[in-house]
Amino acid sequence: MAGERPSSHESRIAGIVARIRQIPRGSVRTYGELDPEAPRLVGRVLATTHEDLPWQRVIRADGSIPKGQRQRELLLGEGVPMRGDRVDLDRARLNLPAGVAAYLRAADARNTDAVVACFTDDAELADEGSTWRGRKEIRRWWEGPATKYRYTVKVSGGQRVASDRYVARVRLTGKFPGRTVDLRYRFTLRDALISALKIAP
Repeated sequence: MAGERPSSHESRIAGIVARIRQIPRGSVRTYGELDPEAPRLVGRVLATTHEDLPWQRVIRADGSIPKGQRQRELLLGEGVPMRGDRVDLDRARLNLPAGVAAYLRAADARNTDAVVACFTDDAELADEGSTWRGRKEIRRWWEGPATKYRYTVKVSGGQRVASDRYVARVRLTGKFPGRTVDLRYRFTLRDALISALKIAP
């Protein structure tokens, strides 16, 4: 009848659909995050709904990808960070855009070409009191001082500080003086690429 209130089940399904629709590009949510009391219902909603939803952004609690290679390719295309065949949930939950996530993923993989491709042609990078300008100089930075020591990278947080600016809090641990250093990576983006990066404590 007109004006009849929807059932609690229908309301629950509508809430799940709304939460899935709100998952931003470059981010993911687990079934349990979308409905902690009934994660399996989220799967049924995705399997039966006729709504146009970003289904690829819904994953399992351990970061594994239920729909296989096609879902993985879509997530990679959005810049979602991976560790092997699983989403790196710690990094994926950070408040950082796809362009920054792509840089962090490429840096973690020590992929020189992928690192350089994250920058605009006229990008400027400041690190340890020196400045590198343009992709050629940034490549020299990456192949020289940036990778002089072996280290692991742990991103502990991130935030948007302006419409085009983001800060990532990063801890480097490795075989260099002091062995551990906490840094802030300050990114400026233009057209989803990095136009400026300043690395400092």
